[in-house]
Amino acid sequence: MQYSMPKYAGRVPFLVLLFLFDWLILKSIGGLLKKYRSSVKRFFSVLWWFPLAVLLLFLLGTAVFPLQSMGKFWRIYLPGIALMAYLAKVIMLIPLLPVFLLQIKAFVTGLFFRKKSETSGKSFLFFRRMGLFIGGLAFAGLLIGSTIWVYKFKVHSVSLQIEELPDALEGLKIVQLSDLHLGSWMSAAPLQRAIDKVNALNPDIVMFTGDLVNYSSAEVKGFGHILAQVKAPLGVYAILGNHDYGDYTSWKTPQEKEENMNELIDFYKSIGWKLLRNSTEVISIDSARLLIAGVENWSATARFKRYGDMAKTMEGVAYCDFNILLSHDPTHWDAEVLENYRGFDLTLSGHTHGMQLGIEALGMKWSPARYMYKHWAGLTIQGNRDGRDNYLYVNRGLGHIAYPGRVGILPEITLITLSKAN
Repeated sequence: MQYSMPKYAGRVPFLVLLFLFDWLILKSIGGLLKKYRSSVKRFFSVLWWFPLAVLLLFLLGTAVFPLQSMGKFWRIYLPGIALMAYLAKVIMLIPLLPVFLLQIKAFVTGLFFRKKSETSGKSFLFFRRMGLFIGGLAFAGLLIGSTIWVYKFKVHSVSLQIEELPDALEGLKIVQLSDLHLGSWMSAAPLQRAIDKVNALNPDIVMFTGDLVNYSSAEVKGFGHILAQVKAPLGVYAILGNHDYGDYTSWKTPQEKEENMNELIDFYKSIGWKLLRNSTEVISIDSARLLIAGVENWSATARFKRYGDMAKTMEGVAYCDFNILLSHDPTHWDAEVLENYRGFDLTLSGHTHGMQLGIEALGMKWSPARYMYKHWAGLTIQGNRDGRDNYLYVNRGLGHIAYPGRVGILPEITLITLSKAN
């Protein structure tokens, strides 16, 4: 089975916009190059246009060849290099904004073509230099993020103090993984290190909250023997994320897409992970009962298809002593779970990746993800009208997609320990 390039690829208007963006930024910093030899100017021009050429090469390649036939390096790093360059250029634009504003002013007052531009003075030379410096610094950081931080796995430990927690659940250790995106891993070796870290935590139960792949079930090849090593006496439970349905690539027939999903389901069976698809599982631990519900992808955002059905998931199901909901997209928690399904003590989500970019240091916690998601990483507590708290934990993801790296938001393994509130 072969799948074609991602649906978003090959959009000519998008490429035209990128060209205009590049041209405008280059024009705004062009004054810095006037004193250099023509060979230096040519070299800079080649360097400047290289990311767009790389992206165009990738899109042309995927238009001719099936995506999975391309080597991993080309499939991951051709678009990755382009993305890193354009992220750096966007950051470069910030100190250049005054130059744009003064150019507009000069044009309006009729001075733009009559005398030396107001943007050519020493003060604006400073802005141009700052733009290049900050852009170069950003690209260097993104490059380090794609070579070092991308596989620097971090364990986030959380202790939940639960009112009336049964003695049998005291000290229960839950490990959460999310957003593996296996199609973005260059090799299996880093994943082996991550799974070794998981097993070293001695979890009682492991939960995976979706996005095993990017586009197709073909991406799981070479990783099954490692994922099968995850050990937990109460089992490993998983759900599907928005990327797991094959919605982001084109299929020749609906049957091919269905076959892709069946292959993914078979893969979960082969590694011993129980896939919950709008279904539940009740686990007895001595005298206590633990409910695990897994809902298919449900998002409050219209651009993500909604496969989840909480009514179907909970049909004929009673809440237990402790109740966990696995739901890939954290917007589900506010939009439906808190309103209609407050019996779930803990909801585990992923999806956001923390945008793979941000700051979590010195008491600071920031990411561009905060402008898209109310809950983008970590623990949220919401008081329950029945006097029992509802918890949401959003995992930052173990894998990556689009940008092949991490800056500030490291790949996460979550360890949640239950204990009885004093």
